[in-house]
Amino acid sequence: MNLSDALKNREFSIPEPPKKKKKIGRWILLAIILFWVGNSFISSDAFDEEPPIVEIEDMDYWNLREPIALKISDNIAIKSYKILIDNGTGEREVFKEETFEDRVVKELEFNITAPIKKYKSTYTTIFVEVEDNSIMNWLSGNRVEIENIITVDKERPKISILANSYGIRKAGSAVAIFDVEDVNLDEVYIETQSGRRFYPQPFYNAGGKKTNYISLVAWPIEDERFSANIVARDKAGNFSTQYLNYYLKGKTYKISEMHLKESFLTGKIQSLASQHEQSSFVDNPAEHFRIVNEDIRKENEDVIRAFTSVVHKDRVITDFDIVPFIPLKGYRSVASFGDLRKYYFEGELVSESRHMGLDLASIRMAPVISSNRGQVVDISTKGIYGLSPIVDHDLGLYSIYSHCSSTRVNEGEIIERGTIVANTGKSGLAFGDHLHFGLYVQSIPVRPEEWMDSDWIRVNITDVIASAKQIIERQ
Repeated sequence: MNLSDALKNREFSIPEPPKKKKKIGRWILLAIILFWVGNSFISSDAFDEEPPIVEIEDMDYWNLREPIALKISDNIAIKSYKILIDNGTGEREVFKEETFEDRVVKELEFNITAPIKKYKSTYTTIFVEVEDNSIMNWLSGNRVEIENIITVDKERPKISILANSYGIRKAGSAVAIFDVEDVNLDEVYIETQSGRRFYPQPFYNAGGKKTNYISLVAWPIEDERFSANIVARDKAGNFSTQYLNYYLKGKTYKISEMHLKESFLTGKIQSLASQHEQSSFVDNPAEHFRIVNEDIRKENEDVIRAFTSVVHKDRVITDFDIVPFIPLKGYRSVASFGDLRKYYFEGELVSESRHMGLDLASIRMAPVISSNRGQVVDISTKGIYGLSPIVDHDLGLYSIYSHCSSTRVNEGEIIERGTIVANTGKSGLAFGDHLHFGLYVQSIPVRPEEWMDSDWIRVNITDVIASAKQIIERQ
């Protein structure tokens, strides 16, 4: 066999092309490396799913004078925002817009304003659109849109005084009757120069379109001057004031100097002082008296003020048929209202306080009478005032009967004229059987003598109410 035949008969295997598995593996490895490397440059913040936050002042009404506060924020970065506002014709105009390309902004605050004079519509819309820097949502980022519809009210309430008492005395009372016109009225009150507020109740209405109000006011004894304005405010923040023109009557209240004896400072004074935490650190009997006369008195009066500050703002007053208060039959006055009492011990001024009631005495455990209809709001014991029922006579007028030995009514009970409320006694800081009679106008203690005088009530209260009714009926 020659060489050629040998070659022909020999089997040859043709080598296959080299497999590409190793190259493909390299590409996968490279892709993985690039992915992780890319993540070192593309922050995970870019995949944030949290949308921006839009905080706009909660307003249903807008007077256009006060700006509306707006805040937009994002936990990573704001990419762009747009604020549109209705221009008064139903069309939106751009208030402000911006896109951030080369800086990171996480928080922005605005005061949204509108052209007051040109604005004619009774409502507006505020539209806010914010987009962040996330690449979520197919690279469009997280977006938030809000739309607020707000009633526009540029008109101030209109106040008209119908009638009021001619004058007011220091620590005395007066009445005011007025009407307020405003479709979006929010609150009405009478404010004094010292910042005290008296809240009115709706008053007799003969079918008119205006809202009528009535309120008692008081000149606090501690205020040297007095002036008062009716304030009406609507839901959009518009407000009006109207001065109440009272003739001011001065009144000087008695100053008494009282010299304490050591025998007086024991017994009841120590017993009352022991109820106060501060007394446990004090051995001086004069300091015990100061604690009773000032600290405990203030705490007790705070309780009384809380009960007598309630006004039934939604209760319509059609009349206020009040008669003189005569809480005790055949009484004699043993201490007057408003006295400033200065207490001395061994020649030193120890304490002082005002007597905010009228002390009356007749017979022991005499029946205490409510001369006017009302509701009993409390019958509890009140420290130095002892057992003290309180009666609500409406319109913010309250009567209190202190130092009683027993009560004859229940809390919450509606009582009629002539009802026996309690019996006199000497509970609390009292050293003889008597009645401490007090009257309050919206938590302010006032002169009981006025409300015990039929002529004063007629001239300053009932005649004023009758006059206001006539005006309303003619409207």
